[in-house]
Formats: sequence, structure tokens, C-alpha cells
Amino acid sequence: MPDYDLNRLGSRAFEQMIVALGRLEIGPGVRVFGDGPDGGREATFDGTINWSATSAGVSDQADSWTGYTVLQSKFQIKPKAEPRDNALWLQGEISREIASWVKAAKGRTRSRLPDYLIFVTNIDLSPVAKTGGIDTLHTFVSGKLKEKETVKAGLRVKGFMIWHAEQVRSMIDAHQDVRWAYPGLLTVGDVLALLGSDNMPLGSMDLRDPLREEMLRSLKLDRYIRLGQAGGPGDATLWLDEIAIDVPARLDGDEGTSLRAVRHILDLGETNLRQRQADRIERPNVVIVGGPGQGKSTLSQLIAQAYRVAMLTEVSLGPSTDEVVKGTAAALDRLGLAAPRNRRWPVRVDLAKYAEELSTGSETTLLRWISKMIQKRTEQDIQPGHLREWLKAWPWALILDGLDEVPSAAARRMLYQQIENLLTTAEDLDADLLVVITTRPTGYDERFAPDRYQHLYLQRLSAREAAEFSLQITNKRFVNDDEMRVKVADRMAEASRDPVSARLMETPLQVTIMSFIVEKYPNLPPDRFTLFNLYYSTMCDREGGKEIAIARFIVENRPRIDRLHEQVGLVLQAESEVAEGAEASMQPEDLRKLARQQLLERGFAARDAESIAEQLVDAATRRLVLLTPRDGGVGFEIRSLQELMAARALTEGEDSDVLGRLRLVGHSPHWRNTWLLAAGHLLLTSERFEKLIIRLLRDLDNEPRRFGGRYPTAPLLAADIIADNLAVARPNFERALVQRVFAILNRPPVVGLDQIAKAVSSLARTRHRETIYDLLKSAAPGSAASRAAASLVLRRMQSMTGSREPQVGIRLAMEKINLSAIEERAVSEWLKIYMNDAARSPSTRRGKDVVDHLARLAEATGLDGSMLETLRDGLTVVAGSIFEPVDDGHSSIAVLLKARAGDPTALVNALENEDISVSLDLALDTLPSSHWAVEELLGWAVKPALDRLPVGPEVVELVRNAKTEESTLDDI
Repeated sequence: MPDYDLNRLGSRAFEQMIVALGRLEIGPGVRVFGDGPDGGREATFDGTINWSATSAGVSDQADSWTGYTVLQSKFQIKPKAEPRDNALWLQGEISREIASWVKAAKGRTRSRLPDYLIFVTNIDLSPVAKTGGIDTLHTFVSGKLKEKETVKAGLRVKGFMIWHAEQVRSMIDAHQDVRWAYPGLLTVGDVLALLGSDNMPLGSMDLRDPLREEMLRSLKLDRYIRLGQAGGPGDATLWLDEIAIDVPARLDGDEGTSLRAVRHILDLGETNLRQRQADRIERPNVVIVGGPGQGKSTLSQLIAQAYRVAMLTEVSLGPSTDEVVKGTAAALDRLGLAAPRNRRWPVRVDLAKYAEELSTGSETTLLRWISKMIQKRTEQDIQPGHLREWLKAWPWALILDGLDEVPSAAARRMLYQQIENLLTTAEDLDADLLVVITTRPTGYDERFAPDRYQHLYLQRLSAREAAEFSLQITNKRFVNDDEMRVKVADRMAEASRDPVSARLMETPLQVTIMSFIVEKYPNLPPDRFTLFNLYYSTMCDREGGKEIAIARFIVENRPRIDRLHEQVGLVLQAESEVAEGAEASMQPEDLRKLARQQLLERGFAARDAESIAEQLVDAATRRLVLLTPRDGGVGFEIRSLQELMAARALTEGEDSDVLGRLRLVGHSPHWRNTWLLAAGHLLLTSERFEKLIIRLLRDLDNEPRRFGGRYPTAPLLAADIIADNLAVARPNFERALVQRVFAILNRPPVVGLDQIAKAVSSLARTRHRETIYDLLKSAAPGSAASRAAASLVLRRMQSMTGSREPQVGIRLAMEKINLSAIEERAVSEWLKIYMNDAARSPSTRRGKDVVDHLARLAEATGLDGSMLETLRDGLTVVAGSIFEPVDDGHSSIAVLLKARAGDPTALVNALENEDISVSLDLALDTLPSSHWAVEELLGWAVKPALDRLPVGPEVVELVRNAKTEESTLDDI
């Protein structure tokens, strides 16, 4: 019998395997019951077990058991070297288990007590008669079960068994299908035999294996940390394994509990995620949701590196690769993490690049795209069919990074479809697949279904965590300069204690940039714009202060260098708005042309412009290195710096021009961070912009085709301004923003509900607490739509806090609003739809068709035949959606029974026609307030597409025209 290494499985996978073996040995009636009395996973069987018919052998007590049997897993993570020590550990575990059952029997906290117990363990026990671990444990357990206290409590166990490691191996040998489901039990020969190919030895990890070659290259690529090559003193290369941290996070549905993002995902990855097994994990996929600079991509790198280490630990490697493997293992140990036992093959996909491929019209599947990636890195001819077999044979960790960097609605729909197609393939193959997706929260409107995806929301670093991380960064950057290390460390400590500065040290990127800034500037930045802007200035000043030839050029041409970065940032931000430009890079010749054109506009002769442009490009790409090589071109290595430069470009010029540009990009999720950085810049420039920004928010939603009065953007922007701390020490401005946020209570939000709830929750913890709850309660006598909106915000607030005081305020506000039972039902159904959770409880009831209902209302407005038909075609975006009017004694409440959202392109195009948009607006006006759900359903289906309409080319043109006018001096 093979010596299967059970310790490779990990605790949860071992439990899953025991359930699978239990079903095969005992019968299909074995079911997972949940956590046992000691917190361990437990399975049960109710019926007769004929032991002679099993490979587990015959019980000491009887050939058959009839009654209620409980199986309890006892997995020792690191078995001791001495069998006696392992036996003592198991004895202690079983003793605690029996004591817990006795307590449960006394307190009558369990509905049923076991007639029989089976303890299953991964440890080996000595078979020596009488003195060995097996006999010793049997004697001990028999005595414990017969103790007077045990029997008196009512725990009367008729028999028990201990399945130790040798017996478990025997069962695995008898059930080979179970072995194949757990790669920790497989050998290289097993995998090669399953794949059936000597020419493509996938998974062998020998020198012929393309997966080995791909992992070695990716291992070194993903070791690199952005901001690590800024140049100058105090800039030792920053490697992932030397500064990695595990960011705090909260899980949807368990908002009161804080956890660690990487730990949670690696723990999930330790389980068998095959969806056909009895003890399956219902939500095997994870969406990491985090704001700018919170470390989403870095976390995805660390997860991939952890799995590469697990795959390569026992492989003979070269010294440079071995250094990375050992460094990553040390980093995991520093974070309290172990290398994964379930050795998943990691593959990390840049979704922006994949979206570019899909945008060409290619229907490239994810497997085909991954095969292209591997071929490019290894020059080996690996085909999607090979990967399909590998997916069937071995567990994967598929990491899809940067969903938020794909702003095009059409490209995102294609991505969603391809991800869904791969999950369908994996389920058909019964594959063990872990999928991890990263995104920003802004614009994440087409949510992945929560019944299949966990949503992990990254949280801000605490002051202690920020201080510890800053010290880690500082120690690494100034490893050879003790004086500077102490100086920077002291300034960083001071910054973490200052309430204003501490708000700018809440993400890993912010802490890293702050460490660069405090090296030179003793005065700390008050906001994000200043933070990133000072980082840019630090890089420029640092290079300008060096005793090198180009330093003088940098100092003398600083305005032109600034403008070049701004123009590049604006152009790349605009180009990345569509799928084809998602990766946002500029060809070197285009960069030189941009620099040359800038100089020509300023009156330089053509020859001089050519020469200076070359030097500008050289300074930008070779010295400041904020623009770095990317896919044959150049681009900003850090997305937030691209957005900073775009914001600087937007805010240059006359007030009316600047506000016009901000109005143009205000709806777009793609431009949201740029918009906020621009607002921060303006507020620093002059207090007059407080009033101008409020006026902008007031007028933003007046565009008819966007139905801004029904589906507004301004409250979301106001919430973001507050969350970005731009209203700190500006009381009038803050009060005006609060009023703009609460405009959302006119009707339920179709996007950004959590964003609003988070902002309101934060405000409720300030001096505005009483005002906030009064505003929420003011919805009570209002319209049905307003009451529903307040209730939805309160529900999401409730799910975001675990502390008692806010819960009391929320409960009192909900009691004041006092929805009827039918209103509650309408709100609950809408929330399911909004959270993409409607599939959990599909309705079979008949109701009114939403498309027909809205089309009839539009017809009544007098819209003529052809335009009515165009509108009807557009309304098919919600085809298949059904609602039911339900009378609650006061009014007819629309309750959605089914909700569908298809391609909104036809409706977006139809709304370009002013007659059609006005007619639809009038039709929606005729809906009673209690039918708010019908109106919101349409907004839920179409607003994300309206918000993502490209505005970049128009913005770039506006800025260029303004710059051209500025450089013309003929009128002087």
C-alpha cells in the first residue's frame, strides 16, 4: 500500500476527504452537519452500518451499528517525530471532545446525542499490543465513555472507532477516485499517467515542463514592487518578499469580523473546491474589492507567489530562483502564514490586456489566452487542450487582476461571459478551481453573484499597522544609512500620530509614498492630491539636485517636464477608457511628438524643439522614471500617478473651463479618482471652489438623456468627497455636501448603495450624528420611494457595523420609517436584485411584464410609431423582468418577481433622440411612487452603461484647445 502523505492535505481538505470516504464506506447517508461541540467539523450518519462490508474493518463492539453515528476529524497540522507524543495529542483531543458532548448533554444544547462515535486522524499510531498507541487509546476512550459523570449526563455511547492514518490510507487505496481528487496524495507519475503525454510533461516540474518554466519567470516578475526603482539615495530595491503585508479586510455577510485578505484566500485554497462533491464549498471564488493604492495587485502577486513556492519547494532550482523561493517562504512565515499544502498551480491574468484581445472581436477563451501567455514566456507550444487536461488533473489558483481597469461596458460583459464559461468548464471537468478577481469599488456595478463569489472588502490600515509598515519600508530603503533611517523613521512616526496625516497613511501605497516625501519635506501633506503631487516633486527635485549633466536641464525645464507628464497622463487616462487602450501606453514616437508639439506651440524653432524634446523625453523616462517601458511603449507604472497628472491637466485654466471639464467626466467611474484629485487640487487653490463645486454637484444631473433626477451621480460624488477627507476643517462645505448626499433619499439608488451607506455611517460617527439620523427618519412621512431608499441605506449600514451604538441608531430609524410587510418585501426583493442575489430565490409567480408595461406608458405620451418601436427595442434590456402589484391596504406596491438585465446598447442609442428620452421620462413620471421598483430596475440596467460613455477624447480636445489659446500671445 502506498505511503500517502496525509499531512499535505491540511485540516479542511482532510475533513472533506473523510466525508467522501465516509459516504463510500458507510453509505450515502453520511452528511455534513457543521461545527461540532468543540468547533471541529462534524459529519453524521443515521442508520445501520455493516462493518464487515467495509474496508474500515470490524468494530470491537459489534459487527454492525444501528443508530446515530458522529464522525469527528482530528487533524494534527505538524505531527511530532515520536508516535507516543502524537498519541498523547490525540488522547487530549478526544478527551476534550467527550467533555464537550457531556456538557452538551447536561445543557441539552444539542437536539441529538450520538449512539456511536468515530474519530478520524492523520497521525500514525503504534500497533504494539497493549502498550502501543492504538490499544492505549482504545482503553482510554472506553474508560472515559464509561465514567459516572458521562453516563449520568445522559451520554450513552454504545461503541466507538478510531480511524488512524494507516486505516485512512487503506480506505484511500480501496477508493482511488478519492485519491485523484486530492493532489497532495498524487505523485508526478500519477499526473503524467493521467495526462497521457510524454511530449508535454505538464506538472512534472522537470526541465521539460513548460509550467515550471512559466512559474520560474513569473516568480521573478511578481517579486518586483512598484515604486521600487525611483532612483536616488534611500532607494534600495523594494522586493515583495521583503515588505509584503497582509491587508485587513471584511467579508460580505460577516461585516462585524475583521480578517486578513491573503490568509482568508489561502485558507479557502486549502479546501477541495470541486463542485460535484457532497461537502462542497458553496462560494469557491473571491472578489477582492479595494480602493486606489490599497494593494489589490500586490495582494494578487503575493497569493500567486505563495502557490509558486508551494509548487517549487521540492524542486531543484538555480541560486537566484532559490533565493526568491526562500525569501517568499520567509515573508509568509513573517506574516504568520505557511506555504499552501494544497499546491495549486497559480496563473495570474492581467484583465486589461485580456480585454484588449477580446475588443478586437476575437472570442479568445480564458484557457486560450493563458496558453498564449505561457507560449510567449516559454516559447513552448502549449495548447488550450493541454491546459484543459491540466485543469482536470490538478488544482488551480486563477488570479484575475484589474477588473476596474476595463472601463468599457461591452468589454466587461465579454469578460464576465468568458469567466462564466471557464467556471462552467471547470464544473463539467469537476476541477478544483480557485478564482480570485480584483477590482475597485467605483464602477463595480455588474456584481458577480454572491451565491458563487465571496466579496472581500479591503479595509484601511490602522495607525499601528501603518506605523509598522512605514518602519519596515524605511528600514529597507535606508539599509546602509543609519542617520537617514532614524530621521525618516522619526518623521513617519510623527506623521502616524498626527490625525490629519494619519488619514493619508491608510493604504500601503500612501505609506510608501509618505516615506519618500518625509525624507525631504518636514511639513506633512494634508490631502491625497498633495501627497501624490509631493511625491512627483520629490522625484523631480531629487534628480535636479544631483551632480550629473542632465540635472541642470531638469531644473531649467521643470515647467515643460511638468506639462509633458500632465499631457501624457490625460491622454493615457482618456485612451484607457476604451477596451483597446485598457493597458494605457504611448509609443515612444508619440511621446516625442507630444513634447515637440508643446515646444512648437511655445514658439521654439523646429530644430530647437526637436533637440529639447529628445532631452525632455530622456528626462521623463530615464531619470524621473515615472514613465516606464510597457508593451513597446511607455506608461505610468502607478495608476494613481497617471490619474494625478490627468487631474493637474484638468484643473489648468479659467474656472469656467475647469468646471466644464469636471462636469463632463463627473459621471464616469473610470474618471472618478481623477475627479477627486482634481477637486482636491482646486480646494487647495482657493476657498471659492467650495461654492463652485457645490454648484457643480447641484447642476450635474440635469442632462435629460441621463435621467439624472431619477438616477443621480452627484450624491455619490458628494459621498466620495467626504470619504476623501476633502471637507475636513470646512464646516459649511461639509454641511452642503451632507445635503447633496441625502438627495439620494428621493428614490432608491441604482448604483453606489454601499458607497452611500458607508459615507452615511462615517458621518453618523461624527458631530453630525443627530442630523444624519434625523434626515433618515425624515423619510418616514414621505413617498413610498423615499421610504424605500432610506430603508435600503439603513439595511446596508446595519450590515457594515458590528458595534452596538450605531446599531441602536439604525434600529430606531428603521422603527420610525416602519415599512409595511409588503413594502418590506419590495425592498428585500430589490436588494436581492441589486446585490445580484435574485437567483437564489427565483419566483414562479405570474405578474406584469416590465417591457410591455413601460412601452404602454410611453405610447400614452404620444410618441410616434417608429420612435416608439425604437424605444421598445431599447427597453428589451430588461426583457424577462416581471413585477406584481400588491395591495398593502394603503396603495399598490410593485414587487419585482424576476429581474433581467441584458445589453443596454440599444436603449443608450435610443436615448440620443431627445423625443424618445423625453417620452420615456414622461412615462416614468406616470408611475406611482409605490412602483419605484419598476423605475429603479430600468436604471439598474442602463445607468452603468450611460456612466461609462466615453468622454476622454472630448476632454483631451478641450484641454488642448485651451493650451493652444494660452500659448498664443498675438493679442498682447
